[in-house]
Amino acid sequence: MTVQIFTTVVNRPDFVEIQDKLFKKFLKEEYQFHVVDDSMDENISREFKTICEKYSIHYYRKPQSESKKFDNPLAGARHATETIQWTYDNLIKQNHSKDLILFCDSDMFLLDDFSLEEYMNGEIIAGHLQVRGHVRYIWNGLMFFNMEKISEIDTDLNFSDGDVEGQLTDIGGHLYPYFKKYNINFKRINDSGTGGEDYPEYPSEYNGVEIPVLLTSDMWCKPEDGYNFELHLNGTFLHYRAGTNWHTQTSWKSKEDPLKIKAEIFNQIIGDFVK
Repeated sequence: MTVQIFTTVVNRPDFVEIQDKLFKKFLKEEYQFHVVDDSMDENISREFKTICEKYSIHYYRKPQSESKKFDNPLAGARHATETIQWTYDNLIKQNHSKDLILFCDSDMFLLDDFSLEEYMNGEIIAGHLQVRGHVRYIWNGLMFFNMEKISEIDTDLNFSDGDVEGQLTDIGGHLYPYFKKYNINFKRINDSGTGGEDYPEYPSEYNGVEIPVLLTSDMWCKPEDGYNFELHLNGTFLHYRAGTNWHTQTSWKSKEDPLKIKAEIFNQIIGDFVK
């Protein structure tokens, strides 16, 4: 059983290099890294491909649709759902039915020693619990799958969002019927010890760097606003959050975060880890 890491990307080629360096530094197992490119910009796609070739990362260009567009605030989630499902159906399910899978956001970074084999230890699925009414499912930002065990049950996983038994869910909501049908209690990476929804940690500082809190309750941030980072799995993973810039109503083609303060803070935090 080998460890396979998957992420889907639309911008920020620099993040792929940082992720790979951190996986090499902190992940205890040997692994293969897979990057699925869903960018709308061919210049950025070429950068992704060049970086992947440089670091021996598996690169895949997801087929693009002429109808694809970012026409409303939910477009990012819609396309992310499609890309996650495409990745699972065409790559994971077809080629890695016996492996351990780490599937993470393109802006999720491993910052401490971690063994996926030890963490899963017989578990089927692990992830961050989200709750919408009675519907319980896992957030797509950091998911672990034991494909050997899943193959023994049913490999038909549906990562769609939308209405599930009368509840409006985010990406991954349609995993709930699968969990219910097969009575699967997935391992909770941020287990609060309660029956309610789990929450990551929102640090005010990390690695000696002060992190300002979100300065506005408006989801559409302005360049002068701060934006919280998240820590998952007892501080093992740092989530940059919204690295695709979906929350700013700016161009998805941008390779730079319009929240300049946030980008500067991240560079300070990550600097000591990637030297």
